[in-house]
Amino acid sequence: MTNRPIFIIAALTALAFAAEAATESPSQSESEAAIEFLLARVASSELEFVRNGKTYPGSEAVNHMRRKYDYYAARIHSPEEFIELAGTKSVISGKAYKIRDVDGEVPAAEWLRNVLAEYRNAKDSRDGTAE
Repeated sequence: MTNRPIFIIAALTALAFAAEAATESPSQSESEAAIEFLLARVASSELEFVRNGKTYPGSEAVNHMRRKYDYYAARIHSPEEFIELAGTKSVISGKAYKIRDVDGEVPAAEWLRNVLAEYRNAKDSRDGTAE
């Protein structure tokens, strides 16, 4: 009988996790879709990504961003948080990530915010919610 309280606590914990998983809000899956879109754009981009003074193609930059996304997963609940934590700057050096093209460099966070805005505008147009 001494195991009964432990069993009850374990069962209630399992139910709580199941309920949370079953009630995932649409905004969570929308956020995940937007983040995956951002990652896909980085991966397919022909731009150069500058991190800590070194230049990387999109195919390599996306691997770094995905590792940071995985590391900060518990803290990332929106595309904006993803950009802030995984696409803005080096945690070690504090240097901002940049995007380089033929016209020069822009902060990576700015580029990612612009891509996110394009994604949302296109989504709103498809959903018929654009103003």
